[in-house]
Amino acid sequence: MKYLLTLLSLVIGLSVYSQNKPKKNKPERIIYRGVVLDIDKEPLPFVNVYMAKGKYGTTTDENGEFELKTRRKHGKMTISLMGFQTKVIKVRPKKRFYTIILKEEKNVLDEVVIVNRPKKRLKKKENPAYKILKEIWKRRKTNGLKKVSKYEYKKHEITEIGLNHVDTLFLKRIFKNEYSQVMKELPFDSEGLHYYIPIYIKELVYHYYGDNKLGKERIDIEAEKTNGFYQQGFVFDRMANKFDEVDIYQNTFNLFNKPFVSPISTTGFDTYDYLLYDSIQKNNQKYYNIYFFPRRDADLAFTGNFLVSDKSFAVTKIQMRLNKDVNVNFVRNLFVEKEYTIVNDSVFLPKRDVFEGDFTLVDKSEKNKGMTLKKTYEYSGYDFTKEYSTEFLDKMLVKVAPNQFKKNDDFWDDYNQEDSKIGETYQLINKVKNKKSIKNLTKWINILSTGYFNVAKNVQFGPLYKFIGKNGVEGVRLYAGLRTFKSSDDRFRMITHVAYGLKDKKIKYGVQAKYLLSYQPRIEVDAKIEDDNQQLARMLFDLNQIMYTETFGSNFVFTRGKNNFLSRVKEYSVKFDYRVAKNFHLGFIPAYKFITPANHDLFSMDYVDDTGKIQQDLTDVGADLYIAYTPGRDVYGLGVEQRYGKNPYPSFVLKYHKGSKDLGSSVDYDKLQFRYHQSILLGKIGKTEVTVDMGKVFGNVPLSLLSPVPANQVLLLKPNTFTLLNYYDFVTDTYAVGHFVHHFNGFILNRLPLFRKLKLRTVASFRAAYGTISDGNISMNRSNLNYAAPNDNLYYEYSVGVENIGYGNIRFIRVDAVWRSNYTSVNGLHSPKFAIRMAFKPDF
Repeated sequence: MKYLLTLLSLVIGLSVYSQNKPKKNKPERIIYRGVVLDIDKEPLPFVNVYMAKGKYGTTTDENGEFELKTRRKHGKMTISLMGFQTKVIKVRPKKRFYTIILKEEKNVLDEVVIVNRPKKRLKKKENPAYKILKEIWKRRKTNGLKKVSKYEYKKHEITEIGLNHVDTLFLKRIFKNEYSQVMKELPFDSEGLHYYIPIYIKELVYHYYGDNKLGKERIDIEAEKTNGFYQQGFVFDRMANKFDEVDIYQNTFNLFNKPFVSPISTTGFDTYDYLLYDSIQKNNQKYYNIYFFPRRDADLAFTGNFLVSDKSFAVTKIQMRLNKDVNVNFVRNLFVEKEYTIVNDSVFLPKRDVFEGDFTLVDKSEKNKGMTLKKTYEYSGYDFTKEYSTEFLDKMLVKVAPNQFKKNDDFWDDYNQEDSKIGETYQLINKVKNKKSIKNLTKWINILSTGYFNVAKNVQFGPLYKFIGKNGVEGVRLYAGLRTFKSSDDRFRMITHVAYGLKDKKIKYGVQAKYLLSYQPRIEVDAKIEDDNQQLARMLFDLNQIMYTETFGSNFVFTRGKNNFLSRVKEYSVKFDYRVAKNFHLGFIPAYKFITPANHDLFSMDYVDDTGKIQQDLTDVGADLYIAYTPGRDVYGLGVEQRYGKNPYPSFVLKYHKGSKDLGSSVDYDKLQFRYHQSILLGKIGKTEVTVDMGKVFGNVPLSLLSPVPANQVLLLKPNTFTLLNYYDFVTDTYAVGHFVHHFNGFILNRLPLFRKLKLRTVASFRAAYGTISDGNISMNRSNLNYAAPNDNLYYEYSVGVENIGYGNIRFIRVDAVWRSNYTSVNGLHSPKFAIRMAFKPDF
């Protein structure tokens, strides 16, 4: 979420600098035509012809002819085809037709069997590419490193981020007197027409050791280096990790939190058309060249081609590009290339991976400035002869502290001596990051993406989007907060807030301090003092122990019904979190809570204690023990506050709470809770978000310690809540709740001609709650609420909706139509049987 807001605000920030830009007539569209031939003057179909790495691109037809539309009067045109030498030519507006001859690559001999793309789609088993793909599927688990017993190699990872489509006016505003000198140093966009300003670079060198017989692999970080705006608060690590290594041998891989169908998926024929273009003899090895095209332009799929060895049926090189009609927001262009090297004539290993994305905000027009993110992996130093002990393989060097593997310049000079451009990029970033204009740009990006702005050194005010709220007790609620912030790797972080209600005229406050006691093992301590109003019926439990400042929560200005059922909670707690292993945490949270109604006249929480007296207030003294496990999750940052990726992996949380009279609690009780969450990728039909909550209270307890079914009276959709329930409609001591939301990602509407261009996506959900409440808990109740639980009839809600609503790339609106099952509130509160609700979520 923060990353997406950063991306949005980046281009918003850029537009601030362009507001005073004088309007110019739009350049006329230029059309370059031509024909591509081989050395025998035979036409070559399906040749890639493009400028700016495909920003303006096309392919030749069956006659080798092409028509390239652009608004660029000058630049370079690239002509490429697998098996032939890539050709780059300069274009001139006075010359509109080009005849291009492509030569075969060296060592490409003899056999070239042309298979024309059929005018009518072939059935799968009639397609010549099908037999080859069947062999790929059969061997995909045995190719690569799995064919050797032991291995060692290095991986050099380079992440670069910069501003693209930059014009000279923008450069003059930034560099002023240095403009002439910088113009000589700045790189161009790939077509040689627009400038590119690098603003961030990061390098990592990994050392891999493995033994397939032992089933063990050790990955050490050998060196790291970073430069750019990351140190000033940018969160580029998370952005860069959107380009996780794409495994083409998986049927579906996750990219931008969406399931893309791999071109070599076993279900690929449902998504792609394949063309066996030719076969190539190279280095005494025969390769098949297969092109693939999405059957529907808007599907989550790629266009490209790959080479396959006829012996091992391993993919040796693949190039794929996202179609501009694909329903992914903010992405103007995306290019992926993977290349493999041959070892011992049979083992195919990674050689080089390239991921390059071009992102914009408003739309995908070429005239807009944007952001380029490029991630490159270089593999080298393969060795299959060394022996490794189990003890050695188990002693992995893990990064636990900032700059832990920082190396001096001599190391990097030797490592990058064959690529001088990397050194030039560092020099340019050093010049750019000190410019006032760029600093102002980064300031606004941070404000818009986090809601905080600097008021003193390492102190920020905010978040701005929580400044005002409303509820039945406080009336208009004013909120202000401060936090310490130096970088995303801060070992210590303090957050404080104060709130004031114009109706109740009471001050609320909270202070929270977090400190990372140890990097390895990772041990975090989190202390909190809070005295504020809370809506206890909004969620079942929260392990993060974050102060009650949720965005668009029960204090949101626009709500339905009355939100008078607020509790005043005074809390003192300490959280100890110990990371046993990656994504496996144990925690202990001793806490003192004093809970009372925020307004006794509007909301009673009275109960009968053991002596038969009626009590208004409750003291809860005890502790939580929890286990949290999320296998495979991406974790970013090394500070006390880490950020997490949205990987399609399961998450399990088990929490036990003990309240004890011996410690001063009003009641003795035990509470056990469990949560499971997972995003399940379902290929071309989208992904399903699943959340299941279960819990039980042992012992008789007052209302504030029971488990109300999470309700939502805000006029916005909120995850893991029931839209058409009122707060405390259902109160349970034993519950099971399930939320199932399926995002079709255009699977339905992409197939409807009238809707395809709108780029809308359908979404459907089903939510259900079952629970019981004991007679003992009902009998001790003396509040103004009657207790009811969904035990006789399962309560459920279902919805259908449309998301990705907006204009251009600004498509963060979702609208759902929601229905519920029949029930009558025992508290006489009205709730609708049907409602229209919205959500705002900037996402890909």
